[in-house]
Amino acid sequence: MFSWIIDFILSGLPDWLWPAIALGGFATYSFAAIIGNFPAFKPYAIFIKPIGALVCIGGIFMWGGAGVTAMYEEKIRDIKEKIALAAEQSKEANAKIETKIVVKKQVIHDTKVVIQKELVESAAKIDAECKLDPSVPVILNKAAKNPVGTVTVDVQK
Repeated sequence: MFSWIIDFILSGLPDWLWPAIALGGFATYSFAAIIGNFPAFKPYAIFIKPIGALVCIGGIFMWGGAGVTAMYEEKIRDIKEKIALAAEQSKEANAKIETKIVVKKQVIHDTKVVIQKELVESAAKIDAECKLDPSVPVILNKAAKNPVGTVTVDVQK
């Protein structure tokens, strides 16, 4: 939780802040080095120099961290774009699959209805002696075949 709050605060800062802090720390260190040559200001320079050095090093460190964060944010944006593209392609592929399923179900249903009608029509051809008309085995063989395997559906368009 604490790191999220810190990240939220630091991400709202402008890009020029960290280089400015590093430059300010360097300027403070340089100023302390100059005033350290004067005996009246030497005690102050002893305390100001390390503070200026730490501020400069901290500014440079945070500047580098901001650059790394920017790189990761760019990668995250790229990945989100790829995810959105993949989701769109997935929807298109699912639509094509649904179309194929509907077409195949329709072919199966149509074949079933047609064969049932042919059986009803040829029922009169079967006589009492159980002699079959030569068209009856052909109709039964049609019923046993897979109608989906013989029909190709092109949904690549």
